[in-house]
Amino acid sequence: MRCPVIIGDCTLYQGDCLEILPTLGKVDAVITSPPYNCGKDYGTAGDDRSLADLEGLIRGACFSGAAKRTVINVGQYIGSRSERIMFRDLVCRAAVSQPFDEVIWDKGPANGAAWGNYPTSPRIRAQHESIYVFGNLTMPNGNGLSWGEWSRLTTSIWRVSPNVDLSTHPAMMPTQIAERCCSLWSDVKGTVVDPFMGSGTTGVACAKMGRRFIGIELDPGYFEIACKRIEEAYRQPDMFVEPPSKPHQEKLI
Repeated sequence: MRCPVIIGDCTLYQGDCLEILPTLGKVDAVITSPPYNCGKDYGTAGDDRSLADLEGLIRGACFSGAAKRTVINVGQYIGSRSERIMFRDLVCRAAVSQPFDEVIWDKGPANGAAWGNYPTSPRIRAQHESIYVFGNLTMPNGNGLSWGEWSRLTTSIWRVSPNVDLSTHPAMMPTQIAERCCSLWSDVKGTVVDPFMGSGTTGVACAKMGRRFIGIELDPGYFEIACKRIEEAYRQPDMFVEPPSKPHQEKLI
């Protein structure tokens, strides 16, 4: 693990989340999208674990008890075509509980991939992903939303185009999804953690909203991308947050 990089109210670690998380203490919320285990190129972080290993990783990273609530974005299925399970089932096993809320992220028309063998073996083409919420709903200071914002966001279906630059990261979440999750389920004075930071989208959302953020990413290349994106988010002229101090690394004691 290298020394953390500090950018504004964001503290970024490059290393193994299972090693770093126990050193952080209590946080307000985990908001993340874990590996989908479908063979994507995550650099030094593999995407081909056994289902048991992935369940253990999600349990340790998202349900260790350090966060008051966990908001987790996942796809519909996981595993091979012959031995696949619902991603929701695996997440619930990792959490050892059921979610208290669910949002359907409608990504728009399905693409032509993964539709089986015409006409004898159809496979439903998913045009959505799910966002599950676990843990304590109560926030001491509230989420800071106006009534209009609250009303707009508290619907069960979010229609958000996945219009992202996949050359930056092969499984990139739209910033709008991360912003909505942070808006609803993080306290205005709390700290958001993303143990699978990737290219830093959750951190970008927190920088734009003035939330404190801790991000952890295993791959050095994606870690550098996340640092640059979060620094740039603070520079945006329409942001109502203070610009960050110059990025620096703290010394490990």
